[in-house]
Amino acid sequence: MKTDWKNNIHMFSALILNLILPRSCAGCGKSNEAFCENCQGISYKYGAHCLICGFRNNDGKICYEHLLGKLNVLWAGRYDGALREAVRQLKYRKRKELAEPLGNLLYKKFKEIYPEIKSKNCAVIPIPLHFKKEHERGFNQAELLAREFSQLSKVQFLTNMLIKIKETPAQVEVKDKEKRIKNLEGAFSVTENVLSFTKYKTIILIDDVATTGATLIHAARALEKSGAQKIIGLVVAHGG
Repeated sequence: MKTDWKNNIHMFSALILNLILPRSCAGCGKSNEAFCENCQGISYKYGAHCLICGFRNNDGKICYEHLLGKLNVLWAGRYDGALREAVRQLKYRKRKELAEPLGNLLYKKFKEIYPEIKSKNCAVIPIPLHFKKEHERGFNQAELLAREFSQLSKVQFLTNMLIKIKETPAQVEVKDKEKRIKNLEGAFSVTENVLSFTKYKTIILIDDVATTGATLIHAARALEKSGAQKIIGLVVAHGG
């Protein structure tokens, strides 16, 4: 696949660059580390909460009064400190080697909350970027994270199943919560028919950061319309 070749080239380039100019931990600066085990441990937060109000629960379910739908959302840590720096360096400094330790945090959170879910009954899908944005950045960080999660969890990775058909302002540029949610209405579409989802009991949506949850909510709605029965949003950090 063209996308696979592109991602492999990016990852290989990052490895070569690290050999020439050894990099340090995004969190503490420890040499020859992307994101060291200590920084991962400090960043990780146990448990699950409603993304909108913070109510602690057992599975990341968004409270009924906040959302009508099938979406649960889990995050590995808060978007601050070392974790914030790691995410920012992955996205904006193109440190693609950070996808591996951050993907490890996603897998740890998933196994903590859903240890009973069998990988053969699941599929993992990254939140897509609009093609113009992906061309500008050169890669989709959510796709890198999803591939790492897929390798660790043995959950099947589905590529190009969900696409972003509407170019929208970056969520960080939209300050009002209600406008953030409306900003992404109709932004996502599923490329396959309903039958493609009936064999998967659970769809895992991967992204780097969630604040209001608008991106996950609208992506999940597109998947629901195409037959997805259970959707788990899994993000590195919660920015709320």
